[in-house]
Amino acid sequence: MYLKMRTDTAPIKTMFGPFSYIFRGILITFLYLAVVYQGFSQVGLGIKLGGNLSGAEAPSFRSSKRLGFQVGAVVSYHFRPNMAIQTEPTFNLTRVRANSETVYETKGIGKGNKALRFFDLPVLYRLDITPRFALLGGVELNSLLNEDKYRLNNGDQAFKDGTRLGYTVGLELGKFYFRYRGFERSTNVHRSWTTAIQQYQVGLRWNIF
Repeated sequence: MYLKMRTDTAPIKTMFGPFSYIFRGILITFLYLAVVYQGFSQVGLGIKLGGNLSGAEAPSFRSSKRLGFQVGAVVSYHFRPNMAIQTEPTFNLTRVRANSETVYETKGIGKGNKALRFFDLPVLYRLDITPRFALLGGVELNSLLNEDKYRLNNGDQAFKDGTRLGYTVGLELGKFYFRYRGFERSTNVHRSWTTAIQQYQVGLRWNIF
């Protein structure tokens, strides 16, 4: 009896959608810059890990902040000694809580915590104030990876899929970082309410080079 190992990568491509092409393009760009502009002296690579507090603003999701986490990479290119473009491909677990607003509606959602898994791609402008202190800000693309996990009372998908645009601001102090993120996620709840999500992140980052 022979077992055939599945090598189909379609599910992986479907999971990350356009991000696989975006991340590939960013990686190629940074490698090109590293080769053309004085080797790797202007390009940095690192990893980051931390926790987050998230809250949602919508009639069915208003609640106190919930705890999650994020882990990802940090790739930067310094086009000036104290200025850089920094991108941070990140896996993010965001928890929000649904209240009892629509529990008995046909297109309502059950009460309780909802764990949303995102792939985020912030592209940030970085300004180094001192060698150990930096300010950052920019835009981000985010894609919900488990959009089919939560269902409405009528069986429909609660959260809509697709890539969304948001923003990120933050600071870094040595190995410590802080980020504030704001973005929206469309839903099918009740009257197709859009949920605004705010998230505070703290954590550590380590430079590889």
